[in-house]
Amino acid sequence: MEKTPFLLFLCIAIIALFAANPGFRKDKEANSCEISCYQYGQLHSAMSLFPEVADTARRDLTGEYVSISQYNEIMRKVELAKLKQARRMSAQTELALTEKHSASN
Repeated sequence: MEKTPFLLFLCIAIIALFAANPGFRKDKEANSCEISCYQYGQLHSAMSLFPEVADTARRDLTGEYVSISQYNEIMRKVELAKLKQARRMSAQTELALTEKHSASN
């Protein structure tokens, strides 16, 4: 019986912490935030370096501003394009090294 008020207070405190936590935003609020100038610069340079990303971005970005979720989605595609490019470069380097090694023998 003595623990009942404490447990009740603990439950109320936990609920109050969850309710007051700014980390629990609504999805709509989080996705409607506009990106910073630095992120616009990153997006522009990524679009100029990777034409396939630029085509996708032009198709997806139709509004007046770019939201954080749109930016994150495009930057994931940029990272995939960078990874593909790095794999291609390493395969070419490996091929050149094996040809050079076989030519020297």
